[in-house]
Amino acid sequence: MAIAISIVISTLYFWISPINTAGSEILARTKPTIWDVIIALVGGIAGMIGITRDKSSNVIPGVVIATALMPPLCTVGYGFATRKASIFLGAGYLFFINGFFIAIATLLVNKLLGIPSKNKDFNEEKRIKKFIIV
Repeated sequence: MAIAISIVISTLYFWISPINTAGSEILARTKPTIWDVIIALVGGIAGMIGITRDKSSNVIPGVVIATALMPPLCTVGYGFATRKASIFLGAGYLFFINGFFIAIATLLVNKLLGIPSKNKDFNEEKRIKKFIIV
């Protein structure tokens, strides 16, 4: 839902703004490079390390989102507003790459630090729900 809201808001912004030519920052978000992958990996690692600290805060994961995920989404909005499919598709591809490599980095940090995965006990969950209802 947050992805859709971000795209809609950025599309509206670029639709009403006088910006009609793609600058270097917008164009840079349409052709992913190896540096984008490295930034996403490092951001994912930093985000997970920040979350696992005793005094964890939302600052590091917020920075990861702000640097790796929001710029491509805003560029997708620009592509929609200007009806330029190459910009829309390139930025969407960068968003996918960033999300994928942030997830990979998160998984690797979880495995390296030995953080156990949550195994849901659906029977226990059903029992608790029945108890709450009664």
